[in-house]
Amino acid sequence: MNAARGFTLLELLIGMTLLGFILALLFGGFRLAANSWDAVETRIERTNDEQLARALVRRLLAQMQPVRWKKAVNQPIAFIGEQGVLRALAPLTGQAGAGGLRLIELGREGEEATATDKGLLRLVLRQAPVRYDVENFASGLGDAKSYLVLGNLDAVEFSYFGPEKRGEPPRWQDAWTNQEQLPQLVRVRLKSREGGWSDLVVAPMVGATGCNWDAFQKRCR
Repeated sequence: MNAARGFTLLELLIGMTLLGFILALLFGGFRLAANSWDAVETRIERTNDEQLARALVRRLLAQMQPVRWKKAVNQPIAFIGEQGVLRALAPLTGQAGAGGLRLIELGREGEEATATDKGLLRLVLRQAPVRYDVENFASGLGDAKSYLVLGNLDAVEFSYFGPEKRGEPPRWQDAWTNQEQLPQLVRVRLKSREGGWSDLVVAPMVGATGCNWDAFQKRCR
């Protein structure tokens, strides 16, 4: 009669070592899969945020309205366009009538990116009610809260296409100085080291062919 033979200590140690290697490989595979999934989710969220931001900026720029500011000298168009900020009057609701007009500001916050740091800039939106009793149409933005449109950017730049003065040919400019009209095009350049970004170029609706501006309703007819 043969006695039942068990595992030796050496065999048990070898088996436990192999089991440890297998578990380590499985854990590494699960961790890699989880990291890959998180990276995909982050990229999807980033893409969705970019699309929503571009849609918001496009809508605001397309609906800017050339309101002459009567309290200011020479009644200039209520528009300020610089490389780092844009201020205008536009509706924030679906209505383009006078009751829906708001004072808006699209601008950059933060510091320019360096060789070692990135993602320091943010594109933000500020908005306030229009105060028709002040000389500077943008003075109502003093206490307005900033709302994040898009973050983790290396550069945010605005430029403007149109004639610098009446009768001159249109060209791209870093600052808009023509107080007689809105620019024909506004370009928003967003830069990130992640890549995949493209310039957003928008034509204000009132500058489109066939737009008859209604000064009372403050909209195209």
